[in-house]
Amino acid sequence: MVRPPRLRAGDEVRLVAPGGPAVREDAEAARERLEGLGLRVTVGAYTFQGSETQRAEDCNRALRDPGVRALVAARGGRQEHRIVARLDFNTAAAYPKLLIAGGDGAIVHLALWERAGLAGLRGDPAGAFSVEPVTLVSDPKAPTGELTTGGRARGVLLGGDQDQVAAAAGWMLPSMSGAILLLEGDGLRAGHIDRQLTMLRNAGRLDGLRGVAVGRYTDCGPGVLDVLHDRCGALGVPLIGGLSLEDLPLGTMAELDADAGTLTVDAAVS
Repeated sequence: MVRPPRLRAGDEVRLVAPGGPAVREDAEAARERLEGLGLRVTVGAYTFQGSETQRAEDCNRALRDPGVRALVAARGGRQEHRIVARLDFNTAAAYPKLLIAGGDGAIVHLALWERAGLAGLRGDPAGAFSVEPVTLVSDPKAPTGELTTGGRARGVLLGGDQDQVAAAAGWMLPSMSGAILLLEGDGLRAGHIDRQLTMLRNAGRLDGLRGVAVGRYTDCGPGVLDVLHDRCGALGVPLIGGLSLEDLPLGTMAELDADAGTLTVDAAVS
């Protein structure tokens, strides 16, 4: 596990668009947020337009530029899976830089962990300045809050958007042995969720898993909780639901305490 250096005021960060051309309004809002933290923001040449090859090259230029301290993924599409195999993982491993991305960047975080052992940050870039652990508390009133079981587990926190976790299986999904799996979904139907989780289990991709942490499953229709109960419960590991996953380190050690309803995660940076 490699935790990139934390950011400091004056550091340069590069705005890139691994998922597709960025929505300009969202990118400008992200830029204002980053500059408000004292960071110097530069923008990749193909952030607002360009092919997947060009957008991948934007990411690689940022990875190879010694002046850039972190990559920030702008929102704009869900095609991260098309560019991850083209990333320069050798450079990412040799010169660790933080990736800050939203929930739609899960497959990029997974790929950087699988190929470079690199931790990352999901959500608010303010977390890039802190080396303190982050604790999430389960909301028992949230729809997935009823999934919480009991027990404790410790392991590396990996995962995110279920669709991207499943898409990474077989080529960019790290081993889950000794890990805590993070899951959430948007717009998935119960049958879709069932097939993906069953595939991951039957393919051995969940062997050695120590725990499961579940966030929101939004716009997913009826029957979702029953499927999650069945598929996640069959794994026989501690499970916590009802989590809000907006701001969270990924690829670092985490402590899941289902009895207390907490998930505590080590910082993404050192």
